[in-house]
Amino acid sequence: MITFLDLLVIVSMVLIAASLLSLVLMFLIRNKKIQRVCFYITVALSLYVAYVGIRINWLGFEHQAVLAIALALISIGALVLERIKKGNDRVFLYARIASAAALIIGVANALLI
Repeated sequence: MITFLDLLVIVSMVLIAASLLSLVLMFLIRNKKIQRVCFYITVALSLYVAYVGIRINWLGFEHQAVLAIALALISIGALVLERIKKGNDRVFLYARIASAAALIIGVANALLI
């Protein structure tokens, strides 16, 4: 019988595995289309993790919500930066690094801390 705590652990492990897979593929694959797809997946996952971090509204956890809002703004900024400077590879690298950092810190903020 699966309890809610078991389900939470399963969902968090799937989220961490999907995050690691998208990060590895985003930086190791040389094909630009696959990099862009992995970038969009990374931004979507970081926004979801930021949403999970924002949903923590209990007393004493306000700093996690503020950090989650900041990480959501970073991932949105990375997406806007990538869309504005479409052909520039250096800017795309900066956007990938920003989205990866937002995802890693967001997972640690929402699920591990």
